[in-house]
Amino acid sequence: MLFDERDLNVFSNSESRIYFKEILQLYYSQNYRAAVVMLYSFVIYDLFMKLQTMANEGNGKAIQKLDEINDMIADDEKYSRVENEIIQFYKDTCPLYFTRFAEDIDYLKNCRNKCAHLKVNDNSLYTPSDYHARMLICSMFDNILSVKAPFIMDLFSFAQSDVETYSSEITSIDKEGLDDAIKKNIKNRYLSRMTYDSLKKSLKTFIKLLFISRDEHCEKNAYGLYAFTYALVDYIIKEGLHQIFSEESIVEIFSKIESDVLENSSPRRNSLISIMVDFSVVMDLIRDNEDVFDYITKHVLLNPTGIYLYRVFYPRAEKSMYTFFLENESVQKPFYTESLYVVLKDSDDFCLEEFMKLMIARVPTWMGFDAADAFMESFKSHLQELSIDAIKEVLQKYKRNPQCTNRARHSVDMDELNEYIANHQDDSN
Repeated sequence: MLFDERDLNVFSNSESRIYFKEILQLYYSQNYRAAVVMLYSFVIYDLFMKLQTMANEGNGKAIQKLDEINDMIADDEKYSRVENEIIQFYKDTCPLYFTRFAEDIDYLKNCRNKCAHLKVNDNSLYTPSDYHARMLICSMFDNILSVKAPFIMDLFSFAQSDVETYSSEITSIDKEGLDDAIKKNIKNRYLSRMTYDSLKKSLKTFIKLLFISRDEHCEKNAYGLYAFTYALVDYIIKEGLHQIFSEESIVEIFSKIESDVLENSSPRRNSLISIMVDFSVVMDLIRDNEDVFDYITKHVLLNPTGIYLYRVFYPRAEKSMYTFFLENESVQKPFYTESLYVVLKDSDDFCLEEFMKLMIARVPTWMGFDAADAFMESFKSHLQELSIDAIKEVLQKYKRNPQCTNRARHSVDMDELNEYIANHQDDSN
């Protein structure tokens, strides 16, 4: 058999599958002439259906051509002229979309004419060979019938309304804001019908609009641009088209991102961080843009809520996350004592006593009540992991800071700590 049922799944409607099965049945019955004639008609039908798909999705040229063809059909124009108009549309607007389209369609049309019309010289019909009929069927299936409707090369020009819609719907740049339903919709409506070249060109456009352009409309629609850019990168990777990220034009567009644009726009900055963190190939491209990589790295890792990404940014660094923490005071925020502990505790060089002594020393001496509260909650939860001497040393620092001792919870906390020390004093001797 030339094709099985799985192959026929490329047809989006049952009528197309029935038509193609009829062509195959003609071939299997050795009715090669009829198979070629019907194959040509089916290819024209398939191209017409693809034209309708393009028109329904907003392709201006397709809309205009479809209106013209429908008018011709309504006026009982010769079918041959309708066929020619459909074929010419693809030759003019999508010459490289279908493999060898012009040559193959002209060859098929010539064979169909020979099969359908009498030869002038001997008043006979042309009869193709088994190989000839099989070759035509396979070629049309591989290069036209199984190919989805052509897509506009640059996605943005086609999806502007959705970009604006998502900009108003998405509330945050994270997995909650960009859920799987949005990515799935973008994939099914747009990406699944795009070619390698159109994906590459579209990625370049969206990177430019989201991270480079200073146009106010790009800033206004940053959330929608983020949704499409993220979905594009995700789709390209999952489809195994990693080579796109090595293309000179893609490498170049990432190199043009400037840190001041990101500095002035938190949605754009957070969009880049999200995409870098989730896709290592983008991380590597930004790594080559040293100014931007340095800016993003400092913005993320010098923040207590971002230090957990240390190994994402520096996967091969000899320095541990805890050492990085010790070297950067801006990360040492007592308000985040417990969350920092959770992130740092698995470092081989982590020392809880050193960590607690450092964190109590970082409690501000002004407007530090919240920081002191947070530190004490974490500190009390780890008493059993600390020596009594270490606890007393922490409390000495604690008592020297009025932001600690003037808290509403100071007395309650000290009662708990003194009781713990009293109960465990002998154990430490």
